[in-house]
Amino acid sequence: MPQVFSPGEAETRPLDPDAIVYTTAQKVADLLEIGPQEEVAVAADSDSDGVYITGADYRNCGWSVDDTILIYSDADPLGIERTISSITTSVNGVKLNFTSSITAADYQAADNTFVQNQASFTNGKTRGVKKSKVETLIKRAQDRIDNLTHNSWRPNLVTAEYINFDTYKPYRRRYYTDYVGTTPLLFRNIQQMLRIELWQGDDYREIGAAEARVEIADYTALSGDSVYLSAGGSYATLSVGTTTSTWRADFDKVSTAQALADLINKEDRVSRAAIEFAPTFTLPGSTSNVAVHNEFLATANADYGTGIVKISSMRDTVGGETSTIACTDTSAITISQTHEETTTSVSVVSTTVTVASTEGFVNAGLIMVGNEVLAYTGKTSTTFTGCTNVSGTPLTTLASSGTSLKQHRLAIDLQGGSASGDKGRLRDWWIDNEMGIIYFNNSYPFFEWNAVKVSYIYGERYLEKAIEDVCTKMVAIDLLMNDDRSVLIPEGTQNVDLSSKIQLYRQDIDATLPRYIEVVAFE
Repeated sequence: MPQVFSPGEAETRPLDPDAIVYTTAQKVADLLEIGPQEEVAVAADSDSDGVYITGADYRNCGWSVDDTILIYSDADPLGIERTISSITTSVNGVKLNFTSSITAADYQAADNTFVQNQASFTNGKTRGVKKSKVETLIKRAQDRIDNLTHNSWRPNLVTAEYINFDTYKPYRRRYYTDYVGTTPLLFRNIQQMLRIELWQGDDYREIGAAEARVEIADYTALSGDSVYLSAGGSYATLSVGTTTSTWRADFDKVSTAQALADLINKEDRVSRAAIEFAPTFTLPGSTSNVAVHNEFLATANADYGTGIVKISSMRDTVGGETSTIACTDTSAITISQTHEETTTSVSVVSTTVTVASTEGFVNAGLIMVGNEVLAYTGKTSTTFTGCTNVSGTPLTTLASSGTSLKQHRLAIDLQGGSASGDKGRLRDWWIDNEMGIIYFNNSYPFFEWNAVKVSYIYGERYLEKAIEDVCTKMVAIDLLMNDDRSVLIPEGTQNVDLSSKIQLYRQDIDATLPRYIEVVAFE
């Protein structure tokens, strides 16, 4: 059945709805003074890169990647702490692996070696609420805080916000403005503008990001076809299919276009998988491979026409013009709103293609040779280097001199082109990130209501400790309200009873949170 209630534009939501940002399960446990797990004896002699526990202890106590464990023995009574990097099984039991090595001889079974998980909440089978339950409560508390304050301390994605354009005429002001007008956004604390679309009477002009538009001309002809996106020297393959890592060409061109957009966006609504680039690459400070949804944003149908997908780069303004797009069926799929570069082949030697000229082509990207696709990693004035076949055998096809090559490069519609226009105080537009106000100079929309359509990421860059405290206490209250948790929480005649703790936590929340509520005033 076709997906319903899908207008093309995704709803405003956290960039990663499942991310634990405002607090942690351990901070909740520390507030409630819940101690760590009980220690367990090792199941076998330790290795330099891991320790062994029994399967029963693994199931009962609970152990997860990134948990901190304490390892001690008669040979080392003080013990050492390590962070679990992976968990595997062997004939010796369940192995808790870590990257920092230990002196294995000090932690043998004969030395009475014990392992203790320092996490208070785990996903074990025998100890009250699981860590996963606490993290679910944290996610709920995060949403409650965002809704109450009309602000956020995590990245949030706004995909389609329609706003008015206010102009400022010099004769109406006692002072001169170096901008034509402004557009205040619904949210402030803007981390990144993803799109700024200006209504021109019949279509939107994109000045915030480089874009390409893909039209599904004939969905019935799409069988085994693919769309390719490149962000520099790597490319991603988006193939037609029926799995979670493909897009379906079914029903009609509208549904097909939406399926392609869902795959690019890794839409959780339809359980799409992340499509990584090849060769893989990571960003500084991250161990996860960059995927398509980290580099591109897609919108199907919506304001662009039925069966049309708008794909824009998430790189800032003209930075996205280094991205390229290709497809394997130019009759069933058409690509527009791009810079088109063409040249002709001269010869092919191994992975180097000699052409008439490479002027206008990006330094690394995708090239279409008819319905075949070629990837390259470098260029000179007359050659493409590091070439590989992506679809078909274009390296063989290009061996014939005079064969045409075409590249679709994502384009941004700035005043005077990307060579002269850009984001800046005296350029096309600029933004006050803290206040969430866009100032237009050389580029601006028609003087109409809802003439500006924007996509952006907003949220405070720094998580204040007060917000962390509020979230931690919200989750603690939820746990204290459950009878099955009270047995784990310290309480005695000299301490504050549980009901009083709940009241005190609520008083702290009510005293702190109102100071962070955003007030929107309209004139």
